[in-house]
Amino acid sequence: MRESVRQAVSSIHTRYSEPITLADIAAEVFVSPFHLSRVFAQEVGVPPGKYLTAVRMFEAKKRLIASPMTVCDIVHSVGYNSVGTFTSRFTRAVGMSPRQYRQPEVERLLVAASGGFSRMPPLGELNRVGRRRVGHRHNAGRLSGVIELPRHPPETTVLVGAYQERIPQQAPVVSLALPAHGRTEFALADVPPGDWSVIAIAMPEGTTHNREDVFVGSSPVRVAVHAGADSRTRIPMRRLAPTDAPIAITLADSLPLPVERHPERPPALACG
Repeated sequence: MRESVRQAVSSIHTRYSEPITLADIAAEVFVSPFHLSRVFAQEVGVPPGKYLTAVRMFEAKKRLIASPMTVCDIVHSVGYNSVGTFTSRFTRAVGMSPRQYRQPEVERLLVAASGGFSRMPPLGELNRVGRRRVGHRHNAGRLSGVIELPRHPPETTVLVGAYQERIPQQAPVVSLALPAHGRTEFALADVPPGDWSVIAIAMPEGTTHNREDVFVGSSPVRVAVHAGADSRTRIPMRRLAPTDAPIAITLADSLPLPVERHPERPPALACG
């Protein structure tokens, strides 16, 4: 990986709480914004702006779950100036508001993969919620394939799912959790027609701060699923790298969380 990209990733993780721009990051690594955007996307898989958003969303989710900070304080701590803007973006990306994200079910069913904080709920719980989420869809397809996992710790669980985004913020549209083996076949039923990013995350159950125990992988390209047809892909997995964008998704997206009685307050009031 180019040194300029490594430095840019490090800068994003260090300065995500600041109102930084692509030009700021490019100047810090001594390349043009155009060049940085191009090589960053080639080597990391997403442009610098999307990577920065992923880091900010991940940090906001962690704080919403694990800290007593107010929503307003969390918003400012992850680099946003407007509570209203952040709330709109968070709700659109995640599928629930920041206040709803503080429900106990969200943390209980959280799957996270990052260098500093990773988590995998129990295997049975993941599959129980996954089955309840899908039900039976008409005109759905089937997506199968093989997960290729290198040497891994014992009792490792793999969650494989179909996602809309390359760096998902919401629960997979369809998922399956299974015990890890070196080479594991999987099959996702009732997948809606469309083009999907198939992503797998693997680690031992529970919470870990050890990157060596966390593995990630995705289909080489988005997989097209058609009604009544079978699609197939391959997911080569590897240890989580320092440059990987952090991921945090909760299967509680599929649960009937309480609806807020009042809309989010305007920024001036929310920070009072």
